[in-house]
Amino acid sequence: MPDVERQRLDFLPGIAERLGWYVYALRNPLTGDVFYVGKGKGDRAYQHARHEVGARGGLLSPKLQEIKAIHGAGREVTVEIIRYGLPDERAAYLVEAIVIDALTLGLPASLTNPIAGHGERWASLEQLRSLAAPPTDILAEHRPTILIRPRKKYAAGGRGYSMSPEELWEITRGGWTMRVRNYKYAMCVHDGIVRGVWRVTGWDEDEERWGPGRRGLIGDPAEDLWPVYVGAHVGHLLPPKGGQLPFTPVL
Repeated sequence: MPDVERQRLDFLPGIAERLGWYVYALRNPLTGDVFYVGKGKGDRAYQHARHEVGARGGLLSPKLQEIKAIHGAGREVTVEIIRYGLPDERAAYLVEAIVIDALTLGLPASLTNPIAGHGERWASLEQLRSLAAPPTDILAEHRPTILIRPRKKYAAGGRGYSMSPEELWEITRGGWTMRVRNYKYAMCVHDGIVRGVWRVTGWDEDEERWGPGRRGLIGDPAEDLWPVYVGAHVGHLLPPKGGQLPFTPVL
């Protein structure tokens, strides 16, 4: 069996945020058939492949059996986005149901519609590359900067995508077991993408709040730098696979 690691199991940086709620299809490259339609946001479209890769024995659902067979043949599951930019989960449910009905109940047809459906239509991931976050570096005049990844708090229930700058700062600034350093800026980073930038003005040493040996940052939004860094990709500045520590100094 080939090494499944060669198949990307997530979107390119920045694409998931730009997609919002979407409906997707999984296609078998061996037959050309769509074998699953789903809806979601973030990297939901890839969770099935991740589950198959992590499965060890036991009964697999028909969907995971198909993915396993595709991987076993040395091929990759084709992920296609049917519609994206949907306003909410309810709209995604509706589009998902319509697509499933069309594929399972409809007869073969040669449509004569003069134009395709409205909205951001069915596209391959290659066609969505333009949505990826642009890579950037931390300019010399903005160093030292601390990149902080409050992954669990950010990802919980998808909260981070709708957090205000104040809420982002609260999950970013503390409390961490980091050494005191005269950082100029602190950045909230999730999935390698900058979500917010703050000018550091001091340290909060309140162990009663943060816990023994932990401290937090004090700062204000660096509003002039949000257009420069927020939405940009800084994954190349992070340790491989994220590293064990949730923060990375950029000196």
